[in-house]
Amino acid sequence: MNTAFLDALNLAWKIHHVEAGFADRSILHSYESERKLIAENLLNFDAKYAALFSQKAPATKDVAAATERGAEHTTPDAEENQFIKTFKESCEFTSGYGVAYDANALNWSPSHPAQSSVINPKGNKNRTGRILINSNVTRVVDANVVHLEQEIPVNGSFRIYVFAGKPTSTKKALRDFARNLEKRSSFFTAYLRSDIDTVSHHERHNPHSYLYTFCTVFASKRSDVEISRDVPEVLARYRDNVYADDIWDPRVPDSKAAAHAKMGLDQEKGGVIVVRPDGYVGLVVSLVEGSQTADALNEYFGTFCTKKLGDVVAQL
Repeated sequence: MNTAFLDALNLAWKIHHVEAGFADRSILHSYESERKLIAENLLNFDAKYAALFSQKAPATKDVAAATERGAEHTTPDAEENQFIKTFKESCEFTSGYGVAYDANALNWSPSHPAQSSVINPKGNKNRTGRILINSNVTRVVDANVVHLEQEIPVNGSFRIYVFAGKPTSTKKALRDFARNLEKRSSFFTAYLRSDIDTVSHHERHNPHSYLYTFCTVFASKRSDVEISRDVPEVLARYRDNVYADDIWDPRVPDSKAAAHAKMGLDQEKGGVIVVRPDGYVGLVVSLVEGSQTADALNEYFGTFCTKKLGDVVAQL
């Protein structure tokens, strides 16, 4: 049932983008290529797990020992421990977090033929085709600690996370990025809402377009972030989605900007992560001065959107 929900979500957002005029119909073909592999993995897991269920149940002491040591230290030769080992090794898959899609037009792996040097920066820990890494951050407008990956509802929009690093280091890069977004040939301006002049001031997630929404995360304490000063106007419109990366995380205990560190992004210079409407990472790029960051996003969206973006040319 859980797999069926993910099947439906994968197909639904793609149909939505085609019918809304955002995407070319060719993206519908990615539904089978992405979800068929997951279905085959599920069937293989079910067959293996069902066979283990029919075997001798593990002793209580073995369950406790395996829980303490972890699957990597469970003795695979013991029949009862094999059940526990299989269960622990498959937890990520059965929870849905272990789903991994192969590279395609929506998931740009390090081997993608795109020429931009900012795509898939060194140190990046987000694997395209997998769910965004969980992180806790502080929302600037109200000081609430939130789960970053849950801040944007599943509303059919691409989520563009701008990890802005240190404001003093990225001020120009951030403003260059915003300025290039507003160019006539960018994905940002190409798909503006037809009713943009009457959009409510209270619209949090889609004031400009139903194609995308933005989150900006600074590697600073909340008290050091001033939206009107540090965030360019176009990104400041998403003021409810501006955050301070100031929550300590035991997985990166020595980092002062845990979300940046877990993503593998430079805590001074940051980066940009494009997440698909179903929550899977599609593209990771560096945040640099000039137009390269915005150009990379134009190139990404230009491979499947219905309009010509930036200087994107037709690709095979």
